[in-house]
Amino acid sequence: MQRVTFGSMPSSFVKVLKFGGSSVGSAESLARVASIIRGEAAACRPVVVVSALAGVTDLLVSLIDSKDPETIIARLAKRHIELAEAVLDGRRRYSYLRTIGGILDGLRERCQLPDNGFRSASILATGELLSAPLVAGLLTQEGVVAQAIDARRLVVTGPKGVDRIQTRQRIRAWFEDLSRFVLPIVTGFVASDEEGNTSVLGRGGSDYTASLFAEAVEAAKFDRWTDVDGLYTADPNKVKGAGKFLFLLLEDASSWNESSALGMHTEAFVPVLEACIPVHVRSTRFPQGDGTLILPRLLPGRIERDSRRQLAHANHTPQIAPTTEARINGFQ
Repeated sequence: MQRVTFGSMPSSFVKVLKFGGSSVGSAESLARVASIIRGEAAACRPVVVVSALAGVTDLLVSLIDSKDPETIIARLAKRHIELAEAVLDGRRRYSYLRTIGGILDGLRERCQLPDNGFRSASILATGELLSAPLVAGLLTQEGVVAQAIDARRLVVTGPKGVDRIQTRQRIRAWFEDLSRFVLPIVTGFVASDEEGNTSVLGRGGSDYTASLFAEAVEAAKFDRWTDVDGLYTADPNKVKGAGKFLFLLLEDASSWNESSALGMHTEAFVPVLEACIPVHVRSTRFPQGDGTLILPRLLPGRIERDSRRQLAHANHTPQIAPTTEARINGFQ
């Protein structure tokens, strides 16, 4: 398959794409995710954040106090092996199975340890460590040079939660060193403390991870991909006639979320709100849908600032005929 080249826009045009567990939980949904990411990669520089496969974190919760851990680990292995067999070719499947074999061996060892305050977190972190290399392998197979990134070396937690200053510094340094030809697939939900011990961000933590990355890399937009086309006044799967929001102010959505009305991590909108980054809630099942666009109140000021920066970039760039690659990507 032809190798995908990232968009030709200036490097400041970065988007963070977050995919939840339902979006990566089956062969069909993984194929949709790969198609979405390939499309985004043709127009911008994506940073992808993924959750564990749907249901895996619940399995890991049951594993913490299980008297029969091997049965649960066998279920985890079967789930990921079957999915890999469905979406990966022979060479990449072999590579992925070697990767998860090491991860599951480490999980077995942690299950035998006494609870030292970090055991539970290291068990719960396993889901994202298993899903990120699967997504990266599928994308590489489809022509995108992708790499799984363990967020534990980038997201730092302390006694009061995420240390956003250290986290921002680490992510920025990592991103500056990252090749523009590599698309990162970042593990959501997982972090570590200053001593390097594994920690987790809590339920819905992958949204928080994505928001932290969006702030640190100064993303133009944060796309939160899920299986529902936007935000509704109630769960549309349970309440007939629930109304859909086409637009929301980010300030209002953040307040609403803090009261647990959205079912997301309570801190999920804080970094993007402070960085004035719009959030777009979209559906992998209906990617052409409008979704819900969540806009910061101060966004016009940022648009003016970014536009001036783009114009300054253009004014200092020699005017040359567009390359074939640029024409293909639509930037003429």
